Amino acid sequence: MIFSRSAVPFLKNKIALLCIAGLAACSSTDGGVRSGFPDNSLPETGAKILTPNPQGEVIGNGQVRVALLVPTTIPGGAAAVAKELRNGAAMAMQDFGQGRIQLVVKDTAGQAAVAQTKAAEAITEGSSLILGPLFAANVSAASGSTQPAAIPMLAFSTDTSIARRGVYLFSYTPQADTRRIISYAASNGSRSITAFVPRNAEGFLRERIFREATGRAGVSANIIQYDRTPEGIQKAAVEAVQTVNASDTIYIPEGGPIPPVILGALSGSGVDVGSKKVLGSGTWESVKTSDPLLQNAVYPGRDISSFNGFATRYQSQFGARPGVQAALAYDAVTLASELVRLNGVSDPYARTSLESNRGYKGVNGAFRVRSDGITDRGLAIYKIQGGRGTLVEGAVSSFSGS
Repeated sequence: MIFSRSAVPFLKNKIALLCIAGLAACSSTDGGVRSGFPDNSLPETGAKILTPNPQGEVIGNGQVRVALLVPTTIPGGAAAVAKELRNGAAMAMQDFGQGRIQLVVKDTAGQAAVAQTKAAEAITEGSSLILGPLFAANVSAASGSTQPAAIPMLAFSTDTSIARRGVYLFSYTPQADTRRIISYAASNGSRSITAFVPRNAEGFLRERIFREATGRAGVSANIIQYDRTPEGIQKAAVEAVQTVNASDTIYIPEGGPIPPVILGALSGSGVDVGSKKVLGSGTWESVKTSDPLLQNAVYPGRDISSFNGFATRYQSQFGARPGVQAALAYDAVTLASELVRLNGVSDPYARTSLESNRGYKGVNGAFRVRSDGITDRGLAIYKIQGGRGTLVEGAVSSFSGS
């Protein structure tokens, strides 16, 4: 749930209503259902010793220090993502974290060696939790400091090969995304799906996940690879005509301008695209859904029921509409703050709390951190109608678990 600015002071006094832990701490305990959290009356003793003057931007004055590692000074678009992460985290500190945690923002410059150095620096300064980094190589490097020190990390990479207990990926993953849309398609009649994937590392990953998902769903799978050029897509479309005509569904996981280009190339090569079901992925948030070729296509996406309220507040404060990363950082910091309230300052981020089976609910919807380092997230299904994505199947609002 997202709360308005006017509601925040009230909620600080009525913290039981805080829904970042809505599926655990805010769940009813009637009938003997356990919340999954320890008693919240722990004495405020045993906190880590915080060194004075930590390196980086300091937000808040709580007894528990949390470091946020972001590539602030990296050239290119990643710097904008870093800014979103920082701003989302700062909003959560304003709402819930000021008196509980102290957030220290550290710049990794997008370099693995720097990320490891900053993680080690954060631990030396007394941080009990690391948020970030963003890139897979940076996460792996930083874990070289966090794992020996038994300091948990909630990172923002989507590369599940680096996830493990203690190195948790707080992001959306291609695995969950693909499984959700293939499962939905199979339950709605798809029996033979042709997937178009780029001929690169991302495409190879998507192909592997797609084959796993279709195998689990009992659906026939076909793969068409393409080079990410107009000529490469046209060539792939011509070669795929027979395969696509024999399939009932087309799956295009890549977002941006690619889906209408592929569908246009197929249509121009003789495929009746309108007779096929078309599937997309969570990256379709970047697709211009007004293209007529995308009418009736379906794709998985975030539960935005709470995100829109967050986005309005973010835009008012920072002058730009946020993306998913800002909300992820907001949820990560809010979770960090709430666990201090629930567990006390001596060991707020114990595995048993981070890995709550019931999970939590944030501005991106329900989520659950698993012991293997992957975060389960509730994903909705959207259908493009009238040039916009329309909700056709909601995301799960809770996770089962003891």
